[in-house]
Amino acid sequence: MVSYIPARDLRRRIKEDNDQLVLDPATSDRIETAYRSIDWAGLSEAGFDKRGDYCFIYSYPPVRTLKPITSEDIFRPSEWEPVRDRVSLYLHIPYCSGICSYCYFAKVVDNGNSPIAKEDYPDLLIRELEQKMARYNPNAVISNVHIGGGTPSILENHQMDKILKYLFSLNTAPDLEITVECAPETVHDDLDKLKAMRDGGVNRISVGVESLDDRVLKVMARRHGSDMTLRSLENVRAAGFDNVNADLIYALPAQTLASWVDTLNEIAKWQLESVTVYRLRLHPMKRISKLEAELYPSYEDGLKMQLAHSMLMQDAGYLRVTSQKYVSDRKKTQRQPEQKRGVSSAQLLSAGCGAYGFLNSTFYWNTKSLGEWGARMRDGEIPVWMGRVLDKDEIMRKSFVLGVHTSGGIDRQAFHAKFGVDCMDQYAEEISVAVRHGLLEVTDTAVRPTELGYFFGDELSVHFYSPLVKAELAEIGMKYGMFFDQDQYA
Repeated sequence: MVSYIPARDLRRRIKEDNDQLVLDPATSDRIETAYRSIDWAGLSEAGFDKRGDYCFIYSYPPVRTLKPITSEDIFRPSEWEPVRDRVSLYLHIPYCSGICSYCYFAKVVDNGNSPIAKEDYPDLLIRELEQKMARYNPNAVISNVHIGGGTPSILENHQMDKILKYLFSLNTAPDLEITVECAPETVHDDLDKLKAMRDGGVNRISVGVESLDDRVLKVMARRHGSDMTLRSLENVRAAGFDNVNADLIYALPAQTLASWVDTLNEIAKWQLESVTVYRLRLHPMKRISKLEAELYPSYEDGLKMQLAHSMLMQDAGYLRVTSQKYVSDRKKTQRQPEQKRGVSSAQLLSAGCGAYGFLNSTFYWNTKSLGEWGARMRDGEIPVWMGRVLDKDEIMRKSFVLGVHTSGGIDRQAFHAKFGVDCMDQYAEEISVAVRHGLLEVTDTAVRPTELGYFFGDELSVHFYSPLVKAELAEIGMKYGMFFDQDQYA
């Protein structure tokens, strides 16, 4: 007879078991040496401190500074962001097999009870794309597409095929890149689904591995284990994909430095084309943030986990291309993150429940309520929810806030050509402080992060927030400001 173990006790046992894992001495020594070499006090005093309301900075301005907007705002002509002939697309699919304990993206459980049936979603998504493309630039060439979620791979083959066929009815670049996010539980035993995506034009797959520690996955409320994940990777290769990414998360409850290193070493053996690594983002309204504090790695161990991924991925032959992403070959770098973080080609047309984008001079989010999104689409409306129209200063700052994460950094010539000023003059103080602390390097062509700058990528981003944005965040006691204040829309 199996006795019942309360969830709290089970989580404690997982943490105790992982605490017994031993990190090999050579790796441990390297991480400790790297950790001790960082001037934590000096960097903290200069404003580069990793404590606080951390969230990976994926957009600007931060969401806590956004206000309600209308669809007219995203189509208003802009002097500083004229309509482009090429555009990136992001499409959001909100359906999931379950809800992970940490997820704050727009999502619903695919149980047949969602406000908009999964079967109806592709038609509504296409309708939104049609409306936005017609108003933005119907002749724009689609250069890359990212289909995220939620869990895009939960769609049935005919549903995904409908979306892909619509995409290829548009003006597409000859080398169009289409990425689809896949969860292991949806593709580990469905090679046909992956082959159908490949035949439909998808040429890049991103697998939500997150961890290869089965017990940590349970705490995260993932619906897969490591065996299922590895079978998924086998299927992705068998389907013919030669550009595959694995997403990983660290600083998770019950995770230790040794268990994290085990995941990194195991994933490196697969020789995937890219690996993307995120620190856990603790949304205050998510279940994972309510767990016992003692389950989490210490602040110092979280920093060592970040140092570990830098060392081990580069030891495995990967090149670092952003604060979070490593690639086996620069030709395999995903284009959309590079472009949306650039100076001159940052337009991102996004559609779907909870999708965010940047058109003309407006950063916008669609409503995160699936019911509201569907109702507005059926009424012929564009379901824009929150956003901000950026002036010249904020657009320039956006180039830095997002650009300091990338290996290319900020192109000085492109910045001058677009804004008529040298970024070295515009942000002389901010850049000099970052250079003095070893976070940025300046060349004749670019301002780009150093290895230490990658480590402090999000803190570097905050460094370039505008005084107005910083003041708005200070009023609510936040530094990053990347979480919405409520979750009623998710």
